Amino acid sequence: MSHFSPELKAQIESFLTRYETRRSSILPILHAIQDDKDWISDEDITALDQEFQLNAIDVREVLTFYTMYRQQPPKPYRFEICKSISCWLMGANDTLKAAKEEVEKAKKEGSPLPFEIHAVECLGQCGYAPSSLINKDRHNNVTPQKALELLREYAAKELPAAARKCAADLKSR
Repeated sequence: MSHFSPELKAQIESFLTRYETRRSSILPILHAIQDDKDWISDEDITALDQEFQLNAIDVREVLTFYTMYRQQPPKPYRFEICKSISCWLMGANDTLKAAKEEVEKAKKEGSPLPFEIHAVECLGQCGYAPSSLINKDRHNNVTPQKALELLREYAAKELPAAARKCAADLKSR
């Protein structure tokens, strides 16, 4: 029996046939696992090694090199704020500080927000600085005030499917 759902297993197998070497398929496979489960666990790495003969060391090298992969159960929303020069010049540090303070304040008040806040390198939207991502949603010209509005807007939404699945998976462990 596979560690992965039939749909995810089929997706992994399709990536393995699409690339010249098995190792070349690791990036898209990790994306697929994270899209499905919201993070990549040690059990997932072991299963890739045992079920698909993807060397666990090769998988870990990719997993630990790229910051886009999560190795722990995440908060439902990952709010990334660009810190490169264009965004910095347009006030990204103030935006980052405001978002972090709001998340910390909510936590102290006993009503934590479902966010991780991260400063990241270039998001490729320099003309719209400061730029940010919330999961895969791009937001541009993110001032401190707009960051607070985004926190409220996303906190009010239904959680993403992967976050709901992640929470259910963790409860069943």
